[in-house]
Amino acid sequence: MRRFFALSLATSLLGGCSCKGTPAPPASTTDTVVVVSPRQAPPQPVPPAPAPPKEPTAYDKAVQFHQQGRLSGESGNLQEALNHFQQARELAPGWPLPIYDTALTYLLMGDTAKALTFYEQVDKLEPKGFADTKRVLECLRREKSGRVPKGTFRKFIDLMRLRDPEAYERQLAEMTKAAPNFYPAWREFIVYGKDLDEQERRLEKALSLKPDAESRGELLVYKSNLLRRRGKEAEARELLQSLVDDPQSLPSTVTSAKEALTFTLPP
Repeated sequence: MRRFFALSLATSLLGGCSCKGTPAPPASTTDTVVVVSPRQAPPQPVPPAPAPPKEPTAYDKAVQFHQQGRLSGESGNLQEALNHFQQARELAPGWPLPIYDTALTYLLMGDTAKALTFYEQVDKLEPKGFADTKRVLECLRREKSGRVPKGTFRKFIDLMRLRDPEAYERQLAEMTKAAPNFYPAWREFIVYGKDLDEQERRLEKALSLKPDAESRGELLVYKSNLLRRRGKEAEARELLQSLVDDPQSLPSTVTSAKEALTFTLPP
């Protein structure tokens, strides 16, 4: 999420000097003499007029349209959200967030073809990864090629919204049967294994499906956790270090591996 901030301008007034007991000299004419009383405060400087407000930049306007699009999407008006996201994209074509939200909106509307197009644009702008773009792209491409039943990823989004752990596990099990090549379901299904053996089998199943680079990194970091639970600390650390050193690892994978290297299991 992008944070919005506002700049504030602070000004201070400088106080004048106090000339106690010193009257003003007489005027050059003989008609009037102006005297400043010793008890009269000297005149204060007039504060400068406030600067005129800055004209919003194209990016400022894009941020506003994007925010309006998010609000429209949250209220269920997806077409209006798309209109706002389009205005944001036109004003800031190099900003990936409105493009990403456009892709997600089309995905929620069931238009996977358009969703795929916009996810590809995000991936082109951010080749090292942006949110879950690489995972979604790979899944939609597999649906398009017929390797995964169409609509699977859309169903997966609905599944991820479930709050009941038992219902979630049950539907994950059903999805791994209905779409056995859909690796995100296997990835989520790992933690529900009744023991280490079953969790490892599910993890290896997910890896065997050749997931996207982001998911593969996550799976390997999780594998290091399972190795540690088996008491194989040295092997786990070797795996994590290999992810850190691999030039093909995504920044998110390197960050996760480094964080995992800083932890050790309690005795």
